[in-house]
Amino acid sequence: MIDALLIQIYTSYLHFSEPKKEPQLGQYYIAEYAKRKGYNIRVKRYASMEPVVSNILKLVKEQNCSLLGFYVDCNNVWVLRRILFDIKERNPDIFVVIGGPQVTGEPNMALKRIPVADVAIVGEGEIPFYEILSCDYRDQNNLYAIKSLVLKDANGNYVFTGSQKQKSLDTYPFPRRKDYSLDPDIVFDQISTGRGCIGNCAFCFEGSKKDNTLRLRPVADVLEEIDYIIENLGDQKYICFLDDTFIINPSRTITICNHLISKYNGEYKWFCEARVDILSQNVELLPLLKDAGMFRVQLGGESGSQKILDAYKKHMKVDELKNMVRLLYETGIPSIYINFIIGGAFETIVSFNETLELAKYLMEIAPGCAEVGCSIFTPYVGTPMYKEPEKYGIKVIDNNILSGADGYMSFTETEELTRYKILQLYYFFEGECSKKAEELVRNLSYEVISNIFRWYNEYGLETTWTKKLQQNEAIDKYFAAIYKHGFISVRELTIETIQLYVPHRTKEPISDGTKLYRSTFAGDYSPNSLLEEQVILLSSGKIPFAEIVYIISKNHHFNSIGNLEERIFEMYCKFDNEFLIVWKRDL
Repeated sequence: MIDALLIQIYTSYLHFSEPKKEPQLGQYYIAEYAKRKGYNIRVKRYASMEPVVSNILKLVKEQNCSLLGFYVDCNNVWVLRRILFDIKERNPDIFVVIGGPQVTGEPNMALKRIPVADVAIVGEGEIPFYEILSCDYRDQNNLYAIKSLVLKDANGNYVFTGSQKQKSLDTYPFPRRKDYSLDPDIVFDQISTGRGCIGNCAFCFEGSKKDNTLRLRPVADVLEEIDYIIENLGDQKYICFLDDTFIINPSRTITICNHLISKYNGEYKWFCEARVDILSQNVELLPLLKDAGMFRVQLGGESGSQKILDAYKKHMKVDELKNMVRLLYETGIPSIYINFIIGGAFETIVSFNETLELAKYLMEIAPGCAEVGCSIFTPYVGTPMYKEPEKYGIKVIDNNILSGADGYMSFTETEELTRYKILQLYYFFEGECSKKAEELVRNLSYEVISNIFRWYNEYGLETTWTKKLQQNEAIDKYFAAIYKHGFISVRELTIETIQLYVPHRTKEPISDGTKLYRSTFAGDYSPNSLLEEQVILLSSGKIPFAEIVYIISKNHHFNSIGNLEERIFEMYCKFDNEFLIVWKRDL
């Protein structure tokens, strides 16, 4: 028997790829805190397209549990509305607690949208949920004594029980995820080293807080959690820092990086988000971040218009973003992701074009590294732009966010742009940036391309650059052979060591009926000389280099070629630039 189940329903859509199976970390913090207080909680995740109601009711029966907690966001609120109505109708004894960003942003609205919920938790959930567990929660009078709750009284009015005093984060032990998860296939690679943010961005919930205090966990506790995560990663060597501003405290960042270097030699790679203004003040940390394993960083670009950045209160100049991308690239950080907002504050065609040009420029100064993306502005509940849209030149036309997934559909209009135009610009931005990547990818060096595939095969890092390169069959097979199957490039061989290595074609040649053509990096086909044709044909994975040279030397057409062996080796080096041949030692 368990005391409570915490459930996350993630919204799945037919037109989107299935999202990575990531846990909702806050639920695991609640479970850990409750365990320290003597309670037993489990956490479960469902996709909205599953038979969720029957699955939850079956789980409730199996676990002999009637207290359920649900995480609510702007997408799943409508799914939860239906699911919880059915669950309550079929089992009225189930007590439902809701929490999460949608609840904290507008708790009354959340309860109106999910009227069968018994109580809502505003803000951090560890202490309120434990106190619900520890009282007779069927008696509503007991709930009024718990801070941070919203519930409906006997007259149908919503009552807020008052804010809880913020606790130091050493109050909340980090969660031992494996102890609570009912999802054996989830990889626990996420860590949060603090809560809150120093920013006050108008589009973000943090921007609405009057006392936007950043609280950091004790660094010793963070190091212990890093070790716990790495011990449970299995074959994966990649972790994610979820903090809004991971490097906010330089001395703390140095301690964490030194731990990752001294204990793991930087072999475990990691992702973090960072603010351009904070990074700009700590550029001396960049080499250390790289050595410690940082290989993907996300920056909030938001807009190419300084006017809009100022309206968002980003505290960033456009030139600062350009300079930071350049510095990260020069430092050797493999992947930089910069996100932009389409259709946000005061958006016009002019400001959109400024954003698009900035995005293309960032790709140009960091080719193979800087990846740009965009999302359509979403008026999240509780944010400044949601509360006072008119101050930002915004008109909200779908307040309930019913017409699509956040970031992918336009829910607002600006003074100049209709929702239809905003949606058109979103797809135009993606198309233009895709074309830019196709243009730049042709000039990437072998080293850069090799690293892109290494990150993909060894750490699962898939970017725009990976996808563009994979569209070339020869390149895709070339690096799959190297990183998955133990083949090598001719670059690792000499004319002395290559003799017993067998060449394998990555792509078959084609013919026009009179001669053979080979694939080029550009994706077209190039005619072969007679010698090139013979070398390509004999590179079928059947015989080694030495035998190929011998067979060709017996052909009278090549009697006049001096030092044939060296000529053929040079030809293989040429083919390597076209990613056409990989090598393996003869058995």
